[in-house]
Amino acid sequence: MRVWWIVLAMLSLLVAIPAPGAAEEAGQWLVLAHVSHAVDGRHLVITGWVENRGPRPVARLVIDATGYAPSGEATVFGGDGIPWEIAPGRSERFTIPLPLRGDLVRTYVVQISSSRPALASPVSVSKSVDLALYRPLLLSVVRVTGDIRGDLLTVRSDARRWPIASVTVEATLLVPRVRVPRLETLMLEVPANRAADLRLGIPGVVLVNLRVVDVRLKTMWAD
Repeated sequence: MRVWWIVLAMLSLLVAIPAPGAAEEAGQWLVLAHVSHAVDGRHLVITGWVENRGPRPVARLVIDATGYAPSGEATVFGGDGIPWEIAPGRSERFTIPLPLRGDLVRTYVVQISSSRPALASPVSVSKSVDLALYRPLLLSVVRVTGDIRGDLLTVRSDARRWPIASVTVEATLLVPRVRVPRLETLMLEVPANRAADLRLGIPGVVLVNLRVVDVRLKTMWAD
């Protein structure tokens, strides 16, 4: 009986020891596929699939994402995990939301930083973000206020920390006429976090509404 127990113990040790080159092979097996992104509210949401193209299962995956500003500085981080086993030839989906708090992400890197069996080196993918994706977000975060004193219209913008250079504002005015007042609209270019003045030349004009219709980003985002 003791002989059998010894044999079983030795077999269990052999199973526990990873095969030579397993770490290197695991890195070659795993592929980050169909990585894409979208802006949802104030998050850049990164999604994709991890494919196991090897002959053995992998598990305990940690997937990290790092977002970089136009300056190249890493500004935001996020991650996801796949703790369960991915069989050979199968794939699993991941989702990583990166919060946007004033610093927009120009590029990002997604990488599998660890797995079992262990990776010899991280598996990574790099992507760029199209500026147009941020337009709805930026239009929603800018605030504008204004007033008319005499015939001088003053409009102020509040863009906070977002990388905005100027804001295009549509002003709706009630203009007095000889018989019936009339609604008219005009456009103003207002510097971010500053004010712009416009002399109307007509007394008695009433400011009805202000609306942000466009934003222009700082030069580093126009490259």
